[in-house]
Amino acid sequence: MFSGFTISGASLQVLNVGDRGTISRFTRTDPSTLSHLQSLGLDQGKAIAVTQRYPNFMVSTEDGHLTLPPSLVSVIYVRLTGPT
Repeated sequence: MFSGFTISGASLQVLNVGDRGTISRFTRTDPSTLSHLQSLGLDQGKAIAVTQRYPNFMVSTEDGHLTLPPSLVSVIYVRLTGPT
């Protein structure tokens, strides 16, 4: 019988405002998507926090705030570190 479990990672698109973590991988690795992510400063190992979900999905990093299109939100997988 399970007494409980912890979620240690999730797709960025299912996180709530205040959730934070570190980018652990990208689920789609085509060159144009990776190039777009890198141009925004989003790489594996980058700390990220969800600051807004609606009407636009916004995150913050050590470099500032970003508004992300759904096509990028869906490819980012985050290792969770807790709420802000």
